Amino acid sequence: MKKSLIFTLLLSTVAVFAQDSDPIVTDRPTQSAASTVVPLGTAIIEYGFIHESAGDIKNTTLANLLARVGLLKFAELRITQNIQQVKNDVTDSKVSGLTPITLGTKVHLVTERGAMPQTSIIGQVTLNNGKDEFRPGKAIPEVRLNFSNTLGEFWSLGYNVGMQFPEDNTTTLYSAVLGYSFLPGWTAFAEPYGFFYENDADHRFNAGLIYLVSNNFQVDISGGIGLSDISPDYFIGFGAAVGF
Repeated sequence: MKKSLIFTLLLSTVAVFAQDSDPIVTDRPTQSAASTVVPLGTAIIEYGFIHESAGDIKNTTLANLLARVGLLKFAELRITQNIQQVKNDVTDSKVSGLTPITLGTKVHLVTERGAMPQTSIIGQVTLNNGKDEFRPGKAIPEVRLNFSNTLGEFWSLGYNVGMQFPEDNTTTLYSAVLGYSFLPGWTAFAEPYGFFYENDADHRFNAGLIYLVSNNFQVDISGGIGLSDISPDYFIGFGAAVGF
């Protein structure tokens, strides 16, 4: 964990003093993935910390790392790796380790034009690896459509729909995020999102602040609550992103 934090801080320092290019557009901290892809020949590294409480179970993502690399003019490569800790207050037990790696791509489909949203698609798969307690029974494919509309000078709307295909049933997911740029570099957002399982649903609400320190360095803080019986009670998080 210490190595990950030091590496992220070093990258952040480089980014702050590097020559600015176009502002980076990240997939964090919202649950809605951005409809944009990383430009060809560039990369974005996103880091996050998330703490989630569900009664006696405390789920903490100590390092949520997403690397996005522009492979083509219209497509990016995506690699996700988490370090996770799950603690049970009743049994006083704790499990920590690497979660499965997720590999995929995001492909640009449609450019925004009037009411027509900018559209991209993510195809990815979560591999059957990582610590035994976090490893799925088989690889889990996922497909997600990402949309966005500009709603004037200060407002924006992003929304996703998608499906995951775990071993036992199909999961449908949704999200919709409303963003408001209230000061130069500052954006506030509010976002309902959730998951539909075969016999149940998990609905949540997320909100937070994003600050673009420079065109290639972003920091954020967010938090939310669960809205369903099976949802966590609350969750909080913070993170950063660096563009190259």
